[in-house]
Formats: sequence, C-alpha cells, structure tokens
Amino acid sequence: MTVRIGVDVGGTFTKAVACASGSGEVVARAIVPTTHHAPGGVAEGAVRALREVAHDVAERALGPIQLVAHSTTQAVNALLEGDTSVVGVLGIGRRPDLKRARRRTAVGEVRLAPGRTLVTHHAFVDATDGLERAQIVRAIQGLVDAGAEVLCISEAFGVEDARGEWLALDVAEDLGVPACAGHELTGLYGLEMRTVTGALNSSILPTALRTARMVEEAVERDLPGVPLLVMRGDGGAVGLNTMKRHPLLTAFSGPAASVAGALRHVAVHEGVVVEVGGTSTNISTIRGGRPVLSYIRVLDHVTCVRSVDVRVVGVAGGSLLRIGRRMGRARLADVGPRSAHIAGLPYACFTPADELAGATPSLISPRPGDPPEYLVLETASGRRIALTVTCAANALGEVATGAYATGDAGAALTAFEIAARWLGTDARELARATLASATSKVEIG
Repeated sequence: MTVRIGVDVGGTFTKAVACASGSGEVVARAIVPTTHHAPGGVAEGAVRALREVAHDVAERALGPIQLVAHSTTQAVNALLEGDTSVVGVLGIGRRPDLKRARRRTAVGEVRLAPGRTLVTHHAFVDATDGLERAQIVRAIQGLVDAGAEVLCISEAFGVEDARGEWLALDVAEDLGVPACAGHELTGLYGLEMRTVTGALNSSILPTALRTARMVEEAVERDLPGVPLLVMRGDGGAVGLNTMKRHPLLTAFSGPAASVAGALRHVAVHEGVVVEVGGTSTNISTIRGGRPVLSYIRVLDHVTCVRSVDVRVVGVAGGSLLRIGRRMGRARLADVGPRSAHIAGLPYACFTPADELAGATPSLISPRPGDPPEYLVLETASGRRIALTVTCAANALGEVATGAYATGDAGAALTAFEIAARWLGTDARELARATLASATSKVEIG
C-alpha cells in the first residue's frame, strides 16, 4: 500500500491526514492550532502536523509516501482580514492610450475588510519610444522609497506583448523586491481588473513565500524525494513554485479541497458545501457532480483568477463579538471577522469556570489598525478570555456531546452572564443574538 498526505492550513487549526492511495481511507491524522504568532508563521503548524502524520505512517509501516499535497485558507484569510503588504503598482503604457493606461493602473486604496484597506502607491512609465532599464529602475526605486514592500507590474495590452512586464520583473528581482505581473495571472483583457488582481496577488506574496519555503524545506528534510504539490483554487494541483509567485491562484484551495472531499467521499451530485472553520465559513456549490467555477471576488472587487465559486464569510466558530453603541448604550453590533485564534486568546468555554470569577468586560483591538470594538473578559489575574460563537453554542447547549467544539457549558454561560450584565441584557439572549448574527451572515453568503 502507498499513502498520500494532505495538509490544510486553516485560520484556526492546521490538519494533516494520510490516506491509502487506492481506497482513499484515512489511516493517520494530526491536528494542531494554526501558528499565526510563531516566528515562522502558519508554516510552523503545517510542518508540525506533517511530521506527526509522517512519523505515524513510518512507525506503523503503512507504506511508502507517494506525495504530499498542501491546501490553505491563508491567502484568503489575509485578504479577508486586511493583513497585507503595501503594494507599489508600476503601470506601463504607450501613445495614444497614455492617459487611460495611467488612470486604469492607478487603483488607489482597495477595500478589503471593515476598517482595512490594501494600500497602493503608483508610478507610470511611458514606453512609446521603447523602454530603458534605467527608467524602470528609477520608477521602482521611487515606489520603494514611498513605502512599497512588493510590486505589481501592469502594462496596457500586456497580455499580447509582455516584454515590458518581463523587463520590470527582471529589475525587481535584481533589486530584491517581490513582484508579479498581470500577464502571469490571466490572459484576459481589462487593464484595471488585471491591475487589481495583480495588486491583490502581490499583497500576499511575502506571507506566501515564507510558508512555501518552510514547508518545502520540511518535506525535503523529512521526506526526501517525495513530490510536494499545492492545491489551486480551481481544484487542480501544481508545484509549490506556483504558491511562491502566484499565491492568489491558491486563495481558495481550502474550499476547493473541501469540495473535492465531498465529491470523492460522499459522492454528492447536486448540493451546497458549507465548511465552518474557526475564522471563516466557506460556501460552494456542486452541480452535475462538478464544482461550479467562477472568478475570485474579494468584497467588491472581481479578479481575473478562476476558482471554485465560493463565498467566504468572515464569521465562524472562533469569531469574536463586536460591540457598538446605539443612543449612547453599548450593544452587540456584529460578530467577526477577527477570531479568538487570530487575537491569540483562549475561548471562555475552554477556560475553567472558577478562573472567570470576578472577570470584567473590556474592548480591544485584536491587531494594530483594528477598531477597539472586540469584546473580551479580563480576569482577576489579568488574563484576557474571548467570547466566541463556539462559546455561545456551548452556553445554549447546542453542541453535540463528544463534538470537537464541546466545551464547558457552565463556563461559557458564566462568561455570557458577565458580558450580559455589562450590556444590560440576559446571558442566554446575548448568546442567541451572537448565533443569530453569525448564521445570518452565512445565509446571506
């Protein structure tokens, strides 16, 4: 028997499974918390889960490992939460279209999540009389001096003749600046859409590069000679170099893997796949035994990249409560998109009830730039505890016995009682409102 290993990096948990190549039977598995705050980022959790499964396979002599496949929600979560790098957009055009090319490559700030935007700086090069390397160097250096951390190269009609984009990519590599070009991602026309697509891709390049390199090194060290593939958002699988340069192509690889699993193991012919994680919920459709494909949409922005037609909603089991004010009174305003795991906080339902005694509500910004609207409890010892959708379900007794999300219902209810007194409402009513807010987002999605 040979086995194949799959590793999926989610917003909250990272999972690895080993399956028999012929039957698809799961023969080994591992689950670890996603390592957002580790020095190596989420890749550390992926490596840990991979090692655990590979060790189990070797110890039990289950057979040689045929390949390792990697899928992740990392790219889409980064976009969903606005955790992106500053992008320098280098536009290239020629007469008589200079004015339009300049305008359509100046995409400005791209809205990502509530209160979060992708920041871009713009430079433009007139290539009417040809392009000189020195022109490109000056333009890129100017973008870097303005604060750009990565580059997006976008040339008018670059899908027909990409020589200008290739020259700019070559210069960027010499200068040590991560970059991508529009023609690498799509052959479609539409300069503005192609530029936005390239900017979104560039904005997550540094994170994707770190993850790809770390996972690649781990496979080479622990499983020499075993091929490493990464899932694309359209359900295909390619070499890891795709993730290094074109991470947007893998943006929905997590949902794509879920749909592939439903098709293989449940034999769904027509249906809707709803995958609820800890940070986000993915909703996709199967028709005629095949996943429905579409162009990736990031909030209001349609891109040129095809993927499984998925709606990603910034709410899931670990989502934090957000508090707003109406007529001067604090109230539950929203749930998510930040999760307890992203904020580095333990769940109230997995905290001993006696530790919550004397805790007081507080509002925090989980990450720099977030609004100070996210509700936590400050314990007597100064520890911060999160109230989440999972806590609400536990407080109301809605979690099945033995489920992975089963926690201490008493501790969860205590936490909601503390928050409810502060908000002037009832604990169970607050928990029900939390679940209603979360589920309404999934229904709309």
